[in-house]
Amino acid sequence: MKLLKLYKNSQVFKLALGIAIIVVGYIASVFYTQMRSLDSSVDLINNATETQLELEKVLSIISIYETNLRSYIITKDESYLADRFMRRGEIESNFKRINKLVANNPARVKDVKRLRELIDYRFALFRETLLLSKSTLPNSVALKDKLRESNEFTESMKNFVYKTINAEGDKVKIHNDNHQFELQYSIISAFLLVILSLLILFLSFNKMNVDIDELKKTNDELKFLNHSFNEAEKIAGFGHWKINLETNKYTFSNNFYRLLGVEPQSFVPSLENILKYIHPDDVEYVKQMHLDSLSTYIPTSLMYRFVLPNGDLKYVMSVGSFTTNGKGEMVKTGLNYDMTDQFKKTVELEESNKELISINEELESFNNIVSHDLQEPLRKIQMFVSRIESEDIDSISAQGKVYFAKIRTSANKMQTLLIDLVNYSRTIKGDKVFEETNLRELIDHVIDELSPDIEDKGAKINIGTLPTVKVISFQIEQLFINLISNSLKYSKEGLAPEISILSKKIEENEVFNNEIISDEDYYKIVVKDNGIGFKQEYAEKIFVLFQRLETGSKYSGTGLGLAICKRIVDNHDGFIKVVSEINVGSEFSIFLSKKV
Repeated sequence: MKLLKLYKNSQVFKLALGIAIIVVGYIASVFYTQMRSLDSSVDLINNATETQLELEKVLSIISIYETNLRSYIITKDESYLADRFMRRGEIESNFKRINKLVANNPARVKDVKRLRELIDYRFALFRETLLLSKSTLPNSVALKDKLRESNEFTESMKNFVYKTINAEGDKVKIHNDNHQFELQYSIISAFLLVILSLLILFLSFNKMNVDIDELKKTNDELKFLNHSFNEAEKIAGFGHWKINLETNKYTFSNNFYRLLGVEPQSFVPSLENILKYIHPDDVEYVKQMHLDSLSTYIPTSLMYRFVLPNGDLKYVMSVGSFTTNGKGEMVKTGLNYDMTDQFKKTVELEESNKELISINEELESFNNIVSHDLQEPLRKIQMFVSRIESEDIDSISAQGKVYFAKIRTSANKMQTLLIDLVNYSRTIKGDKVFEETNLRELIDHVIDELSPDIEDKGAKINIGTLPTVKVISFQIEQLFINLISNSLKYSKEGLAPEISILSKKIEENEVFNNEIISDEDYYKIVVKDNGIGFKQEYAEKIFVLFQRLETGSKYSGTGLGLAICKRIVDNHDGFIKVVSEINVGSEFSIFLSKKV
C-alpha cells in the first residue's frame, strides 16, 4: 500500500524517472566510450586533445553569448548583442575543424552532428528568449521559464561534451590492457541499456494510465461541483460574474441570466448589454461606479433595479472585488443576489413602524385622557359623594343610602382601574433607563408608601438580604408595590399578614425557556406571604391581563396588578413564577437578568 501511494505521487515518480534517465545516460555513455576505445590509442589521444580544445571553444562562445543575452535582458543595452552574428561565425569555423578531426571516426562524426543539433537548438532558444525580452508586453513568467529552460539545456549540453571528452581520455589509458574486457562489458551495457529503457517505458506508460484515471476522476468531480454550484445559485437566488481587465472580457453565470428573466447565454456578456436591463434611473450611477472601480481596484457594493422583459422590477445587491488569475491578470469577480422580497419587507416594516409610531402617539393620548380627563370627573363624583355624606346623608332613605354606598364603591373601583391602566401603559411606553439600585433601600421606600395599609392590616414585613441591581428603578418599585399590596389584600381573615422579601440562591434544576439557569445569569428575589393562596393550576392565569380568580366579593381587584408585574419583569429580560396553596399562602419568585 505504501509503495502504491509512492507510485501515485507525481514528485516521487518524477524523481525516480530522473534517476533512471541518468542511469540510462550513464550506461549509454559507457557503451559509447567502449566502442571508441577500439580505435588506435595514438590517433585517439591526438584527435581527443584537439577536439576537446575546439569543443571548449564552442562552449566558451555559448557561455559568452548567454552572458551577453542575460546582460541585455537586465540592462536593455543593445551593445551586448552587437557581436552575436560574429560569434556564430566562429562556431561555424570550430565545427569545420572538428569535422576534419573526426572525419575518419563515424562514431565521433555522429557525436559532432548531435552536438551541432544541440547548438542549433540552443541558438533557437536564444532567439526565443530575445524575442520575449523585446516584446512590448513582456510576460515575466514566460521569460523566466525560457531562461530556466535555456540554462538547463546548456548544462545538459556541457555535460554531453565533457562526458565525451573524459570518456575518450579514459579509453586511451585502458585500451590496450582491457580491450577484450571492454568488448564483453559493452555487450552487457547494451543489454542493460535496453532492459532499463524498456522498464522506463513500461513504468511511464503505466503511470500515464494512472494519471489519466486520476484526471478523469478529478474532471468528474469538477463537473459535479460545477453542477452543485449552479443548483445552489438557483436555490439561493444569486448569480456570479467576472471581467478580465487585461482582455476586457465579461463572463456571466447561467443564473445571472435567470435573474434578468432571460434564458442562460441568450446574449453576449458585456457591459453594454447588461445596462439595457438596468432601470433608467439607475443606469448612470451603476455604470460610473463600475468603471471607476476598474481604474481604482476598489471593491463595489451597489443596490439597484433590473427591469425584466415582462416589465417587473427586481431589486438586486451587487458586490464585486479584485483578484489575479493564474496568468497574473487582474480580474474583477462579483455576485448579484435578488433582494426584492427583502426590499418589500423593509418597506412594509417601515410602514409598520409608522403605524406603530401612530399607535404610540394614540397610546400617549389615551394615557393623558386616563390620567387627567377621565379622572377629573371621577374626582368630582368622589368630592360630591363626600359632601353629601358629610352634610345630607341623614335626609336620604335607607335604600338610598345603600345605593349611595354602591356609588362610592364603584367610583373608588373606577379610580383604581384607571390608576392600574396608567401604570400598565407606563411599563410599555415608559423610558427604560437602567441604573444601579439598592433593593433594600427601594423596599424601605415601598413599605413607607404602603404604611397606612400595613398598619391597618397589622402586617409584619420581614426583609432579608437583598442585592444591588441594575434596573429601571420606578418599574421595580411598582413591582414590589403591587406584590406587597396583593399580599395585604388577599390575607386571611383574623390572621395578621406576614410577608417575607429576600434574595435566594438559584437551584440547580431551575429551568427557563427549556434552558437551565444559574446564579451567573440571574438574581432571584422571593416575596412570600401567608395569605389565602390559590390552586396551583391557576399559576399562569393570574399574570394574564384582566384575569381574576374567583375569590369572593370581599376581595376586589382590577386584574391588572400581576399583569403589570409580569410586564416589568419582561422589560428586564427576566421572568416571574408563583407557587401557591389554598389557605397556606403564595411565594412569588422574581428572576432579574444580570446581563442587562
